[in-house]
Amino acid sequence: MYAFRRHVSAAVCFLAATLLPAWAAAWVETATQSHAVTLDVARDGSATVSHEIVIRVKGGPLLAIELDGIDADATPLSDATVTVAEGGPSGAAPLPLLLEKRDDGTLRAEVDHPKGVSRGKFVFKLGYRTRLTERGLIRQQGSMVLVRWVAPRASDGVDSARVTFRLPPGAAPPRLPESDDESGGTFLSNLRRTEDKDELELVRPHVAKGEPVVWRVLASPKAFDAFGHDEPATATPVALRSELPELPEQRLFGLLALCGIALVHALVVFAKWRLVSRACRAKNAEPQALVPLPAAPRAVAAGACLAGATALVVRTDLATLAGVLLLGAILLSAHVSPRSLPVPRRPGRWLPLSDEDAFQASEEVLPGRWLDAGTLPGFATFSAALLAFGAGSVFLFLRSPYQGISLALASAVLLPIFCTGRAGELPPHPARRPAPLFAWLAERLRQDAQLKVVAWARIPEGESDPDELRLLVMPRRAQAGLGAIELGIEYQTALGGSVALPWVMVRASEGSPAHRALPRSVTWSRGRKAEERSAVLRPKLPTRAMCLSLVRSVAHALSDRGGTAQKPGQSAIKLAMSPGRGSSRAKPSMVSSPAQAM
Repeated sequence: MYAFRRHVSAAVCFLAATLLPAWAAAWVETATQSHAVTLDVARDGSATVSHEIVIRVKGGPLLAIELDGIDADATPLSDATVTVAEGGPSGAAPLPLLLEKRDDGTLRAEVDHPKGVSRGKFVFKLGYRTRLTERGLIRQQGSMVLVRWVAPRASDGVDSARVTFRLPPGAAPPRLPESDDESGGTFLSNLRRTEDKDELELVRPHVAKGEPVVWRVLASPKAFDAFGHDEPATATPVALRSELPELPEQRLFGLLALCGIALVHALVVFAKWRLVSRACRAKNAEPQALVPLPAAPRAVAAGACLAGATALVVRTDLATLAGVLLLGAILLSAHVSPRSLPVPRRPGRWLPLSDEDAFQASEEVLPGRWLDAGTLPGFATFSAALLAFGAGSVFLFLRSPYQGISLALASAVLLPIFCTGRAGELPPHPARRPAPLFAWLAERLRQDAQLKVVAWARIPEGESDPDELRLLVMPRRAQAGLGAIELGIEYQTALGGSVALPWVMVRASEGSPAHRALPRSVTWSRGRKAEERSAVLRPKLPTRAMCLSLVRSVAHALSDRGGTAQKPGQSAIKLAMSPGRGSSRAKPSMVSSPAQAM
């Protein structure tokens, strides 16, 4: 029994040692790294097709490669070879290839070596002859001659496919025709002209697996014997994309489309200006366009520039000029921050308000919200328009990459419509805009039991709504002579809107302990009464945290820690409500203070 098991084990080991190397030797993995083709076309329409394929081989051996879908009348040439490009012995002699054309349109190139090739990068060079004219691949198209050639289907994806058309010289240089469904994909061209040949090199960055790429060029009729008598005397401009005759219906449709683009964009630009003007009137501001022209001519010029850019992209290759017109449409559609108009304030009184009345005031709804990316409806409209441009770009890119990319770039015309002339650029309401910041500061200042915080608003005579809001902060045990600690905000116009700059104003009686409590570097100015002095302090940076820290520091410095109290019957709030009109006080921003370093 033991002898039987020993013989079985030996047989299994023998079979494994025999079969496993054979299975391993049969494994091969290839990757096509580039595929270059040279199409040498003669005057009679015959062509020599030369393939140069770079393949990386893993495993092996690789005994043969196949090209699927070659020309039906292909006659293989006998000088096909394969050479080592990387991974093999340097200086190795090329190995011959045996070419066999099969009935299914496949060209098989077998390595004429028992072991084939394995593990490395190899260059396969092979070629055949074909007659393009007899197969209808060279034909008249307008005033030019169209030369077509269908490449074999790639066995796997190729990241760099290149075809060089070597054509007989003609009066006009060869060029790419207008992209259409037949060619599909991105083609880059490079032209070289010599005395005996015109070479147009076409490159496609990627070819999908199994994709039959159609390579097409337009050549001069004088390059071929069969079409030489049909070329007109004048040469065709190179900038034109297509020489196909245009039907009257197509020309009319194109003109109507361009007029529609110009009209729609002009109406949108004009409507945007009207809406911004209405919003500015509500905010006592004057609208300003980037290009200072009247609204109607500026809107018409913007629409004309956009339509002109569209026409250049569709009909020519003048991409630079189209970009200049697109930039003109963007500049003509853009707005700059409105200019605030000075409006005298009516007399009024400063009164304390409850948190509900002071901090819950909502901003008024202004016209033009649907064309303002800073609002929810405007952002939704802006996003939908961008998605429409993106979908159109993808659709066009599959048909014409040049036009697809151009449409994607044209989406920049939405930026001046939705991102300029926004409500956030208008002068802010001094009573509504600071409310969220003051609510945040009041909540945190009230956490200190030694401070009393009240919303402080100015009510104009004859009105019920405040025209300015401040925050009044007072220590419960304040130093003698302290009138008030007021927190306010001024707004300065900046690029893209207004910037909030908080400040802290201290009111104190001249010569009082509160007047002497602040550092000597603080600049004091005359207050509302003859004996009152005021100082304006600013945080280092206009942030909420630094503003809160400054208010706490000032309140702590003006607190009476030694036990000195206010006069009996005179509370801090009473002291803060000094007589006089708030409108007579100059704006705090006009007082220069060296205490900004605090």
